[in-house]
Amino acid sequence: MWHNLTAIQLHNQALEPRDVTEDRVIASEEAGLIMIYMVEHTFCLPELEAQWNAWYFDNLKVLLGVPGFHSAQRFRISDTTPPRYMAMYTIDGPDVFESKIYIEAGGNGANSARFRPGYQVWVRNLFADIEVAPDVASDQCLVTADASSAHGDLPATMQWGRAVGFHKTTPYRGFSVVGTDALAQWHGLPGVTIYEPHRGRFIAAT
Repeated sequence: MWHNLTAIQLHNQALEPRDVTEDRVIASEEAGLIMIYMVEHTFCLPELEAQWNAWYFDNLKVLLGVPGFHSAQRFRISDTTPPRYMAMYTIDGPDVFESKIYIEAGGNGANSARFRPGYQVWVRNLFADIEVAPDVASDQCLVTADASSAHGDLPATMQWGRAVGFHKTTPYRGFSVVGTDALAQWHGLPGVTIYEPHRGRFIAAT
């Protein structure tokens, strides 16, 4: 389950992405800094899931052709019904979402309109203070923790991002890459979600 009231409420409705313009003001001090962009979905139409996953795989590579996108990787939470997915990107900051190239590439959900009926949850968050989205191998998981402040009582290996744009469903999110044989310490901790890599990490061409 999701571990804060806002996220639980989000399960009951698919959210339209907000206009990022107002977040540019909030994030103005971070202009030019590398950020992590995360997109979370709960997909409730099993008859379209395989087609949607195939589209998403190609769309990661499309977005990496947009200046300002540096890495992309997709994840899934195991044993959830309906299935929950997350895509994580390293980007140059909120300005990339207003670029002509991003919009023409189908950014802000334009290219996925045909799959929108399957989005029980569609949440976008932008996090500062972490320079590169972690690379998660097939024998590892990405552990995230949502919290009202950074650090807290969680293991020191966690790096913390501060929400600066889009839905901002949590003030802070911690990130840690953990081997699949070392997940026991994370189960049951408040705010923690464990993601398995759905595919490998892609890097933008240089």
